[in-house]
Amino acid sequence: MKRLLKLRKLTEYLSAFRVPDYPDIVPVRVVDQENATGQLGSDACGTQVLIAVPEARDYGRDTDSFSETLSTAFFVLAKIIGPAWTSDLADATYLRLLVISQLILDKLEEDLTGGEVGMPCPLLAGLSLTDVNIVPEYSVFGGWSGWSIEITLT
Repeated sequence: MKRLLKLRKLTEYLSAFRVPDYPDIVPVRVVDQENATGQLGSDACGTQVLIAVPEARDYGRDTDSFSETLSTAFFVLAKIIGPAWTSDLADATYLRLLVISQLILDKLEEDLTGGEVGMPCPLLAGLSLTDVNIVPEYSVFGGWSGWSIEITLT
């Protein structure tokens, strides 16, 4: 398999990714913190999902004998700081965003394995989910809070 082919396919998959049961949430792809802050400018509101453009790490000397590790992150965020902030509101928001995070992980897992039908998404063929790290976030990208879901695929 050619170098970067899996990265290209994962990038295509993430470009079309949608959150199940939330058609009004259109994920935004971002490259870094500055890009994410700009995307979540002053007019953004409600629940936001950002997807980091994936990265690749190749190991091996040539095209015939290398392995590739891909990584990306989803950010499931909302504004919960400001004059209306309370501990109860923060707790409820984090819990609501965790439900959306679970839907994202469920969809990714189903697309990787094929779920009940056993037919994985062609763009994810040959990839396996090897690591998931879910981290609470507070006041990132200009005041957004929620969860980051760091994903590693091989």
